[in-house]
Amino acid sequence: MRLLVLTSSFPLFPGDGRAAAGLFAADLAAVLAGAGHDILVATPDRPGEKTAWDGFRVEWMPWAGGDRPLSQIPFGRPSQWPGVASLAWGLRRRIRGLAASHRSEATIALWSVPCGWWARDLRRRAGLPYVNWCLGSDIWLFGRRRLLRCFLRAALHDSEANFGDGLDLAAEAEAISGRRCEFLPSTRNLPPREEGGAEEPTGRRPLFFFVGRYLPVKGADVLLEAFALYLRRGGHGRLVMRGGGPLADDLRRRGGAAGLAGRVEVGGFADAPELARWLDACDVVVVPSRLESIPLIYSDALQRGRPLIVTEVGDMGVLMRRHRAGIAVPPEDPEALAAALLAVDRDGTGHWADAVRRAAAEFELEKSAESLVAPLRRAIAGREEPGVG
Repeated sequence: MRLLVLTSSFPLFPGDGRAAAGLFAADLAAVLAGAGHDILVATPDRPGEKTAWDGFRVEWMPWAGGDRPLSQIPFGRPSQWPGVASLAWGLRRRIRGLAASHRSEATIALWSVPCGWWARDLRRRAGLPYVNWCLGSDIWLFGRRRLLRCFLRAALHDSEANFGDGLDLAAEAEAISGRRCEFLPSTRNLPPREEGGAEEPTGRRPLFFFVGRYLPVKGADVLLEAFALYLRRGGHGRLVMRGGGPLADDLRRRGGAAGLAGRVEVGGFADAPELARWLDACDVVVVPSRLESIPLIYSDALQRGRPLIVTEVGDMGVLMRRHRAGIAVPPEDPEALAAALLAVDRDGTGHWADAVRRAAAEFELEKSAESLVAPLRRAIAGREEPGVG
């Protein structure tokens, strides 16, 4: 099929750590292209040198919002309204032209706001069937704002199928739209394993690894507080953090404070090769979020054979009890998180190995790609049958 993939986030180059969920979008496009589909990706432009992608084309669409992620735009500020209007309505016209020139047959919306709304517009004007894949920001951020919730409901209502990157998220999308939303976890294909892994100057074990945006919702500050408790109680390990965002300077200052200096490394965004090296080098991945569905790092860790310490938010606690591939602790609880870190010192990680392998089988990108394409294939086949439509 000739598929138009609409996404609000896409990497400038393979492994671009600033793209967050866009990294998954790039891998999904590659898998779809590898399956024989003609793929055009359309995404809002952002500054920086861009690479050409093997197997598919990316159209970077100019808009007035700059480099700020959609989830961080303060929609209530009048100064931001030109950028919002450019995103919602200006790019909609651009997308109509792209779909026509590409001769697109169907659309995949990553994610529902604003991409599902754009895809709905193509359905109404050109008859293109589409599917929606919801992220946490679609439901828990945009879905709680009256106007954006209307856009979200409309996008979910008219699609061929809806998917949610989380169990709770899918259930809430169903409540908003009145239509079924299937759980479909996102994942990505990391670079092949390298010999030697990442450099470890101190050689301390265990090595704990965090990766994510330095935002309050991701809980990196809670992790630093817990790690300080862990060290005061005799912990022997080391913590490496990779990410970026508004809390970066504060986290670096705290990570270099007395008691943590030399045992904590707070670094910037990691590209895919560096991320893979640290996953191979670490013993445990820590996800201390205050609010979360299922972050990509969850499946990244399993893919590289690493257990996790996660918080009981979104679906992570449910999945951890299902998979038994690590430890789940309450959110915003440094004491409980420190105890989990100390348990790794005491018990090691070998007892999780079989569970990690079993859990990893649930997160396969090729399965996700086929789940998205199947309803589009059925819609196109039904439209082409004699006497239908």
